[in-house]
Amino acid sequence: MALSTITSASTSGGGFGSNILETFTLVGNGEAVTVGSGTYTPANVTAEVHLTDSHVVINGSSIAYTPPSGATEVIYEFQYKIAWDSTAARICHSAMRIDGTQITGSRQTTGASGSYDQVNHYFKWRIPIGGSASTATGRVASWTSAKTIDMTVRRYDGNYTGRLFRSHYWDGGAPNLPIDLPVLSITALK
Repeated sequence: MALSTITSASTSGGGFGSNILETFTLVGNGEAVTVGSGTYTPANVTAEVHLTDSHVVINGSSIAYTPPSGATEVIYEFQYKIAWDSTAARICHSAMRIDGTQITGSRQTTGASGSYDQVNHYFKWRIPIGGSASTATGRVASWTSAKTIDMTVRRYDGNYTGRLFRSHYWDGGAPNLPIDLPVLSITALK
C-alpha cells in the first residue's frame, strides 16, 4: 500500500496526520486484544492441518469485525505457514470470504516442487466501504454491524498436497517441531 494512503497532509500547521482509525494484530494463540471497537479473541491454533480437495476455513483467519464509525475502508492481512505434505510437489488454492461469500478477485494459487518447500504465505486485501457491493473486489455498501472475514484453502489434488502451521525442518532436525502460529491484522481507515 502506498504511504499516501496511510498519511495525509494536515490543513493546519503543515504537518502530517494519520487516517488510521484503528489497527491491531491477533496471533493465533487465543490471547484476546481489546481496541476501541471491541475485544477480539483469535483461535488458539494447536495442530497442523493436512489439506484436502475441499475448501476449509483456515484456522486463525476468521474475525467478526465492525469498524469504527467513519471508516471508508478496512485492510485485512493474514499470514500463515504452508508446506509440502506427503508428496514432494505442492499446489494450493486460497481465497478470502466476507460473510461466507468468496471474493473472486482474492483467489490465489501457490505451488512449489521439492520436499523442502515451506513458506510463510502473506495475504493482504483492501475492503472499500460505500458504493455498490462487489463480490469481485470485496467492496461493501455499508458496514455498521459485524461482518465475518476469513480465508479458505484447499490442495489441488492428492498428487499436490499441502499442510498448514508446521515446518518440516528447523536447526538441522525435523521431528516434533512446534506449531507456526498464524497472524491476523486489521486496519480501519477513514
